Amino acid sequence: MEGTALDGVEHLQMTKSPEHIILAVALGLLALGAAGLAYVFPSAQDITGITSMEPKGHVSTKFKSDQLEASVANWTSPDLWTEPPDQHPLFDSAPYLFYPSAYPTGDYIKKKDKGTRSPSGVLLDWYQKNGLDFADPNVDREDPDGDGFSNIVEYRNEAVGQKLKAADCDGSTATNPRDAQSHPSYLSRLRLQKYDSRPFHIKFNGYQPLNGENVFQIFLSDVPSDRQPGFLKTGDKLGYEGYIVGKFHQNIVTEMNQMTHVEEQIDKSTIELLKPDIGFSITLPFQQDIDSPESTANFIMLMPTEVDKVFKVPRGKNLSVPYITDTTFLVLEAKDTGARIRDNKTQKEYTIPKLDPAEWDEVPVSGK
Repeated sequence: MEGTALDGVEHLQMTKSPEHIILAVALGLLALGAAGLAYVFPSAQDITGITSMEPKGHVSTKFKSDQLEASVANWTSPDLWTEPPDQHPLFDSAPYLFYPSAYPTGDYIKKKDKGTRSPSGVLLDWYQKNGLDFADPNVDREDPDGDGFSNIVEYRNEAVGQKLKAADCDGSTATNPRDAQSHPSYLSRLRLQKYDSRPFHIKFNGYQPLNGENVFQIFLSDVPSDRQPGFLKTGDKLGYEGYIVGKFHQNIVTEMNQMTHVEEQIDKSTIELLKPDIGFSITLPFQQDIDSPESTANFIMLMPTEVDKVFKVPRGKNLSVPYITDTTFLVLEAKDTGARIRDNKTQKEYTIPKLDPAEWDEVPVSGK
């Protein structure tokens, strides 16, 4: 038995591999190197001269548990970030807006601030104040309160006779686009579409005294003979286009006949025809044909319920304006730049602008 155990030990010693021998040698060399460095390299005390980690003059105290909890609380519940009071630009990010409709040649990128306007000229702050989405390309034409006035029309709130650009308005006089009872004047949406001229030929044929008063003969070229006016006196109705006979001015002058070189008496008398209700008059010279400038005004209303309606009213006749039920308006004049009308109740006169076809784009697609 003893011989057998010795044989086993000898067998183990003899079976050690070369790798084990190399590893043992390497570890021995590493240990010798570390010992050499420790001997050669100076200690922290040698470098700094510090012999203790305790600050001078400070007595160590035991760390209490509540202090530990307070320190850990800052890690588990950190303070939320707040905006610096001095509005440092590092934390003040300025918003910018991109308008695809203006790209690439227009002003399609804008910095948003209190003065920033949409491409149509409306202040963006006004949109936001009234809860309107200024990013909606149709926002100007929309009518949130259904009163028939689009957002851009309520923003401008033009007076009767005015045509404002949104870019010239600051929103201070705007009506509320979300309140159907707050809107511009209906009369401000009335426009002169065009006018048709209807001249008729008229001639002051003659006059003569009768019973101490002059009577006049006026001939209308475009009227049948059975409808021609008879002899008229000042103040009589002509019977056509609402005219009455006005003042007569007799004027006989002496002039030299250029052919015969003989002086002759020439009648240059005149008579007036009046439309006193509209303040219009024409003067008829004796024995001369003239054209009376009569016209018919074609009006339209820039409201969603009236887009396909035209109101034709001759000058001197009354106009009923949609949505305005308590009065009518007398048409005083119509010309290329617009028309003049007068409120029959208040006698106040208004100028009605000529229609710009682009204004149809401001009418809401639908409304009350």
